[in-house]
Amino acid sequence: MDNSTKILRRLQLLHPKKIDLSLLRIRRLLKKLDNPHLNMAPVIHIAGTNGKGSVTSFLRSIFEKANLKIHTYTSPHLIRFNERIRINSKLIGNSALSQLLEECEKFNNGEEITFFEITTAAAFLAFSRIDADFILLETGLGGKFDATNIAKNKICSVITPISMDHMNFLGSSIKKITAEKLGIFNQCKHAIISKQKTTVRQMIRLEAKKKRIKLYEEGIDWKIINKNYVTEIFKMDFSGTNYDLNFPSLKGEHQIENASTAVATAISLNNKKINDKIINEGLLSANWAGRMQKLDNGKLSDIIGDRFEIWLDGGHNIEASTMISKEIKNWKKDKVFLVFGMMIGKDPIKFLKKIVNNVSAIFLVPIQDHQYIPPYEIKKKIISQLNIYEEVFCSLDIREALSIIKKYKSGKILICGSLYLAGDILKEDGFKIS
Repeated sequence: MDNSTKILRRLQLLHPKKIDLSLLRIRRLLKKLDNPHLNMAPVIHIAGTNGKGSVTSFLRSIFEKANLKIHTYTSPHLIRFNERIRINSKLIGNSALSQLLEECEKFNNGEEITFFEITTAAAFLAFSRIDADFILLETGLGGKFDATNIAKNKICSVITPISMDHMNFLGSSIKKITAEKLGIFNQCKHAIISKQKTTVRQMIRLEAKKKRIKLYEEGIDWKIINKNYVTEIFKMDFSGTNYDLNFPSLKGEHQIENASTAVATAISLNNKKINDKIINEGLLSANWAGRMQKLDNGKLSDIIGDRFEIWLDGGHNIEASTMISKEIKNWKKDKVFLVFGMMIGKDPIKFLKKIVNNVSAIFLVPIQDHQYIPPYEIKKKIISQLNIYEEVFCSLDIREALSIIKKYKSGKILICGSLYLAGDILKEDGFKIS
């Protein structure tokens, strides 16, 4: 176990709750660290329920193609913590991470603070010490009381589609959840708004007017005009100017929408280095593990053989299940085998309801080192609520599931239900994120 891993384990013990939304603890620590959040490059702050990671990935890729220096902070990680912090587009090294974590641990001096808060402070410390053109900052949960929201020098906020998720922390209604997300409008200059429900859009407009923030709304200030599935080009209008854009590298209809949000954000910055050519190169080069990712040439494909394709997606809410359902319907000629695991606090039946009629068998698996719903409990619910009695299996792990699937002739294997499960699968496959 390397030193950074040891420190991270210690930091997890500093607060009894994994999630406890507040800015008081991180504000206290940052003050002791000489307020690094006041000395960072311009921040693009990204919140929403769906698509945050993909939008961040597209933006990072566009900026990299423009030879801009970019720091990035995302969560959660899939395989190792270093994925959360990128310095000039490179994953932070173990030595640098250890030094930052030790410094934060020392100044925190054993006081209560959540894991996300103290690691966010470490990221801010790193970002303050190395120059960059922009910082891409993704919220962990919510917005108003999210640890990332203490960042200053925001030039732009991005709100991806908002829906019902994390209700035990953000509230039981779409209005409450939206109010939390809109907290990132704090001190920003303008905001990019993805496609939203009517209620959400109305709340966004009111908050923007109150805080005098310039809005660029999907469907009003920018929009996708058409999509050509033969040439794989989509046409987009931004403030009266048309752009012909490549379908993005990330798979799925929803990724075209996410790409358009990233493009709107990039254009809104009026940076001379960003042009049509750069944007198109960025869309084609983006990568984001665990989002409709095809696993080939890894350990799992070696096990299952070339008669099967393995696809992985970390989606875990209703909108994700809708997206996955659309993708499965496109696999008309293939049998689909679903490998599924879900965390406690989620609703597996709501997620599975749109999917199960299009799959040949379901394999329920545990999620390592996390609080997951036991596979047998999900199976009971599938039987009682979805009236499916056959071809539902509880497996010890992905390898056991694949050993059963292998008995079928051929097909596509879709693994989904949790980002943490996606992380387990990538580790098992031997996949490396760089």
